[in-house]
Amino acid sequence: MNLIEFCSASELGDREAAIVDVREASAYADLGHVPGAVNIPVDRFRDPTGIARGMLPDPADLGAWLGDAGISPEDPVVAYDDDRGVYAARLLATLAAFGHEGDLYLLDGDYTVYERGHEVTTGQPDVAPVEYEPGDLDDDLVADRETVEAAVEGEAAVIDTRTEPEYEQAHIPGAVQIDWEAFVDGATGQRRSDAEIESLLAEHGIERDREIVLYCNTARRLSYVFAVLSDLGYEDVRFYEGSLEDWLRTETDDWDPAEIKRRVREHASDGPEAVKEALGEDAAAKLKLVGLYGQKQTGYFMFRTKIPGGVLTAEAARALGTVAEEYATLPDDRDPERSPFGDSYLDVTTRQDIQFHWIRMEDVPEIWDLLDPAGVSTFQTGGNSVRNVVSCPAAGVAADEMLDARPVAEAITEAFLADRRYANLPRKLKVSVNGCRGACAQPEINDLAFTPARKGDRLGFNLAAGGGLSDSPRIASDLNVFVEPEQVVDVVRATADLFIEHGSYLDTAVNRLRFLVEEWGAEQFRDELQRFAPFAFESAGEDLVDHHHPDHVGVHDQADGANYVGLSIPVGRIDGTEFRTIADLAETYGSGEVRLSTQQNLLLPDVADADLEELRAEPILETYSPDPGPFTRGVVTCTGREYCNYALVETKARAKRWAAELDERVDIDQDRVGLRFSGCTASCAQPQIDDVGIRGETRQTDAGVESAADIAVGGKLDADPQFATWVAPRVPIGEVPAAVERLVAVFEREGHDDEKLHEFCRRVSEDRLEDVLTPAGAETATAAQPGGSD
Repeated sequence: MNLIEFCSASELGDREAAIVDVREASAYADLGHVPGAVNIPVDRFRDPTGIARGMLPDPADLGAWLGDAGISPEDPVVAYDDDRGVYAARLLATLAAFGHEGDLYLLDGDYTVYERGHEVTTGQPDVAPVEYEPGDLDDDLVADRETVEAAVEGEAAVIDTRTEPEYEQAHIPGAVQIDWEAFVDGATGQRRSDAEIESLLAEHGIERDREIVLYCNTARRLSYVFAVLSDLGYEDVRFYEGSLEDWLRTETDDWDPAEIKRRVREHASDGPEAVKEALGEDAAAKLKLVGLYGQKQTGYFMFRTKIPGGVLTAEAARALGTVAEEYATLPDDRDPERSPFGDSYLDVTTRQDIQFHWIRMEDVPEIWDLLDPAGVSTFQTGGNSVRNVVSCPAAGVAADEMLDARPVAEAITEAFLADRRYANLPRKLKVSVNGCRGACAQPEINDLAFTPARKGDRLGFNLAAGGGLSDSPRIASDLNVFVEPEQVVDVVRATADLFIEHGSYLDTAVNRLRFLVEEWGAEQFRDELQRFAPFAFESAGEDLVDHHHPDHVGVHDQADGANYVGLSIPVGRIDGTEFRTIADLAETYGSGEVRLSTQQNLLLPDVADADLEELRAEPILETYSPDPGPFTRGVVTCTGREYCNYALVETKARAKRWAAELDERVDIDQDRVGLRFSGCTASCAQPQIDDVGIRGETRQTDAGVESAADIAVGGKLDADPQFATWVAPRVPIGEVPAAVERLVAVFEREGHDDEKLHEFCRRVSEDRLEDVLTPAGAETATAAQPGGSD
């Protein structure tokens, strides 16, 4: 008897079986279901975190759900969902794994297939609860590490059921990639014919008489393939419920950053393909550990540096400017007149890094020869590693500083730089260290955050964890831990060790540290972290953060009586020659340092009062001003569609133009309006944490697909940190400046005294804000001229 068989909608009523609907409870109750079906929603039995053994649920929990649904171990079970059977297959594979004795059937297709030809109901079935005791995990079905190791050595066929991009990012050595959807007929949503599937398997070298091992990162996908193979009579199929940890965090030198750099140097002159061949499996992911990302334009790379706390010497800044001038240059077939940035530039990032575009692989060794002597590293600036440590850009000189965070940021960086053990964590780990009262390092949105605190007569840090943005933004949780400055590196290392042990290496949807903190809660996370730390935790000290800096643009007093001067670098992009000029100014007027901020701007510290007027008169400050307009001051963007494969719209040139136009047209009683623009939902420009957040989208029109943007408002990391609310979806891209202008006009007219724009947006209803921001609401929102251009 096959473990799982497919069942057609017409056969469903003839089965003497318990029918299980795994859709959400609301869909089951409100939209209807198969008569007699019980509801066990998928989020119960599909553990998405990878924290439990593999991704299977706790057996006791599974037994309770089935018993409450009146299902006994001997009962046949037929399951269905609303997504072609992939979630229902997960339930059935779970039952098989725990030794369910009854026959298992998967509805071919999903609920919509049944609904089209049969009566459905919203009535609840009468269920008599029973006792259900799951069996032991079936080792003949669930593969362990040794089984997969043997498969890698050629004893079995390994099938990766994820998408091709996920497979290319990382996969078990020797695995073939067959996306589960390849087994589904796109028109009907039902399983393809036996002949079609057999042909597909043959194309990938999958034979009936060979053992097969399946894996993925969400468990549902391998479950559907398992069901298909079972239905076809493949008798030796197992699925791997573990993670890729054993394959990614290897003890060989494959993931050693220093060795990767050596191989790149050795083969770079032969071009990208030669380098990738030398690096072997997962070459693209390995290149990120030395700063190299494949660029959208074939044959070119984005190249990122690591600058702890954003502190650069003038020598280092000049070296970076030289890289932009000589190597980050637009190819001859690119027209620099199309861009306001010239043909050789660099980008300041929101993690106080510098990155370049248009880098050729054969030039990389020469770039390292420029950067290495200047003290600029490219190790672990990408990939799943401890990323650049962010800090207050005025660390060491700020008037409101309690302790200097620079040595701490540098110590963390040094501890992890090129360390092979921490070169491939489950996901990137972002750390912030703040020594001033102004929370400049954005602790709320970092995986691990240290903020100034006092414990008796000691100064140190309070600890928070689990912050982040993207599709599921989260404010970091206070862990109630006080950390001495000399203990910070141990805490970061303990966090990385915890992450290695408990993080999910496969499920990219939930493998940031914040999902562990969310799953466990702050108290349990603290307890788990204590197991890895080499010292006993003590409770948090007095929190010394009492305000939030909007940015560091302008002239600011230092603790020693000098000044630091913050220069606005609109959208963070600056010509290489101009960057070198600013390095020269740092030596002429300051102490020879250039600092980078998380708002993509630059600081020149240690400028004497007597030199301020002369510095302000420097021609380059007309372009990169300490006194910009409010929109230019607040504009932050990601790389955008120009170079990024994920972005849906261009960001840099567009946002720089928008900000300048809004400064000319809009009168607002604020010196900064945050305008953050991400080209997709990945939040690289952090659109959720400022007055106005924008993310690229597309919209369908009669003329076809066109660029658009979602608009959010009201975000701010302040005393009451809140993320912006997405209120206006799919606004045509050319209408965005006019939408912002209307918003400001309404704010100026209806805002309370001393109210900030983000406070106004939090107070006003979402419906009102959507009306103001969408083009249809332009006539009623304001009488101001909309203006703006794309």
